[in-house]
Amino acid sequence: MNVQMLNIISRDKYSDEVLALFSSLGIKGYTVISGAGGSGETGAVSGTHGWADRNTMFLVALDDDHMPALVKAVRELHARLVGEHHGREIPLKVFLYPCEVIV
Repeated sequence: MNVQMLNIISRDKYSDEVLALFSSLGIKGYTVISGAGGSGETGAVSGTHGWADRNTMFLVALDDDHMPALVKAVRELHARLVGEHHGREIPLKVFLYPCEVIV
């Protein structure tokens, strides 16, 4: 079985929308890492407590047959959010890479 890993990194304020997307697709297996810090195109974010803006990271491993629906839905979510922000880049990045299950 071929598996891929989708890594979604977004500001906390988009977490509910990402989780709703998972629910709508019937995705029950994922990992959520809250309070992630970092820096990128949309600015720096501290992972420390009390900071106003923090990131959440989502990890989803799916087989090749199920990943295309998730990728399509995430792209649609991104396009909608960019449209709501009048074309400005938003703090939501998504990465897809091969994943090998070893255990």
